[in-house]
Amino acid sequence: MIESRDFVWASATGLVALVASVACGSNEPAAPAESSGGSHGGGAPNGGASAGKPSENGAGGVSGSGPSGGADASGGASGSLAGAGSSGGTGGGSGSGGAGLPASGGNGAVGGDTGAAAGMDGMTSGTSGGGGVAGAVGGAGVGGSSGGEPTKSVGCGKSTGPESGRYSIDVAGTAREYILEVPPDYDSSQPYRLVFAWHGRMYSAETVAAGETPPTGPYYGLASEAGGSAIFVAPQALESGWTNANGRDIAFTDAMLERLESELCIDTSRVFSTGFSFGAIMTLALGCERGDVFRAIAPLSGSLMNGCPDPERPVAYFSAHGSADTTIPLASGEAARDEFLARNGCSSESVPVSPDGCVRYEGCTAGYPVVFCVFDGVHEPPPYAGEAIWRFFEEL
Repeated sequence: MIESRDFVWASATGLVALVASVACGSNEPAAPAESSGGSHGGGAPNGGASAGKPSENGAGGVSGSGPSGGADASGGASGSLAGAGSSGGTGGGSGSGGAGLPASGGNGAVGGDTGAAAGMDGMTSGTSGGGGVAGAVGGAGVGGSSGGEPTKSVGCGKSTGPESGRYSIDVAGTAREYILEVPPDYDSSQPYRLVFAWHGRMYSAETVAAGETPPTGPYYGLASEAGGSAIFVAPQALESGWTNANGRDIAFTDAMLERLESELCIDTSRVFSTGFSFGAIMTLALGCERGDVFRAIAPLSGSLMNGCPDPERPVAYFSAHGSADTTIPLASGEAARDEFLARNGCSSESVPVSPDGCVRYEGCTAGYPVVFCVFDGVHEPPPYAGEAIWRFFEEL
């Protein structure tokens, strides 16, 4: 069963009440919103204080904006993912495809803005392009582009590197921790995608890495889809949520990136972030403040806390939200979506894509698509999270 609890959420400019009904007879104190500030730019959520569930190391309740202590929950709606479409052809990226997100493998398209593949668009045929060159990354193109050549980090070619496990890193005198998942057949000459997966308020880095609660599979189901082509990171919050007080969580991200790119072979042009609930709020903060670093973000049931700085920088965007979510209402997810529609230059027109309930917006800046999904469910990840998000990331 999914739990939802009463809470009041205060924004930086005043109190905004988001009242959730009590489904299981349990209440927790409300979490006040953060005020912006800190050393890493405006709009970063800073900490107010409230009581919440303690983190795994026994730290006190989380401070700051976001869902109340019982916000995150597992279980809920089920559904099936529609079949993926076939990949677009070479030479401008034209091709036919079935309804659904583009299938991995095959030839992507680099030449021709009209090469959007049918799989992503949910159409039955692509538009012919000319003079294109088969993309280096397999699969049908997104928005007429299959991405460019990988950009290798300074860690490429190093004979030794960190293995999978839990690590600690000093951030301005504070020890921060994260779980790292490196492919078992890691090759230091091959640049890997890097995916950050942020836990929700009631969860931890361990629950993300294990994937049992919420029951999505490891790293929100992406690890099994990646097939050893990505390195995953599950950061641990200081309390139980990502308050970013004084910019500390953005600084934590910067420190992890610097270390990982120096020790491992990372494709620095393909760094991604996803998360659920408070983890989605952190993912949105990164999309707003580190759009020059993150190629795409995939927040699940999230919201913006204090606006979104650097509005001129596009970030590819996938999001899903439960239609009956009373913890972070659908309207909050729609407001976050609208922010990225604007920064990606998209129109208000959309076309249905698979899975059911998803749409892709038209007119977006090439290579920066926006896909938004509404599913029958409450405050929970969608049943298709891993497959849909990975295919979105894979085509960039």
